[in-house]
Amino acid sequence: MSSDPSREPPAQDAGGLRRLRGERALATLSRLLADDGWRPRPDGPGRFSMTYRSNGAVFEVRAEVVVPSEQLVVHAVAPLTAPPDRRAAAAEYVLRATWGLYVGSLDLDLDTGQVYARCGLDFEGEPLSPRMIRNALTIAVRIMETYLPGLTRVVNGAAPLEAIRAVETT
Repeated sequence: MSSDPSREPPAQDAGGLRRLRGERALATLSRLLADDGWRPRPDGPGRFSMTYRSNGAVFEVRAEVVVPSEQLVVHAVAPLTAPPDRRAAAAEYVLRATWGLYVGSLDLDLDTGQVYARCGLDFEGEPLSPRMIRNALTIAVRIMETYLPGLTRVVNGAAPLEAIRAVETT
């Protein structure tokens, strides 16, 4: 075993170090959200909720630091849910939308009909930077901005393929 002080502490201290890094990440997230004008509201341990308005759409954005695993998860929550009789169509739409995404996803809870855009990152062993947070927020918000109009059309009876084509060709 090396006596080099720059190396990470032994395994028995890893949990404490993770917790410390996670708490620092949470402080960075909290500061960035306030400084960037998001007007965050605490929404549970390590989680904040914000209201986002853009191009006539209003939806909730949630950002959470999962302290024990050193992960950041951002959700942009659709302001509508897919009713039971439209969930299969909504599922097809969500799968078609997610297929072309390089980073992030559009997700559907088949039990509740809730749809959200998600972007997550693992910052294990690294400080969570403001740029990483902004990137994750931007990805989730842009996915929701892009695909919400088509989702609305599908929930209101449009065919999923038609709705995808409409949002991806504009």
